[in-house]
Amino acid sequence: MDKNTLFSSFGKWVFPINTEKLNEQVEYLKQDYYTKKLTTEVYLITK
Repeated sequence: MDKNTLFSSFGKWVFPINTEKLNEQVEYLKQDYYTKKLTTEVYLITK
């Protein structure tokens, strides 16, 4: 069994997300307003 199965599975779930629309929603709702380093985009990329 591959040790990176969890990360590749998570990547398959996150890949279909439309990042442009997600960024628009994040900006509109000001979700990353008080964050400095761990933004929504960075969180999704590191998983």
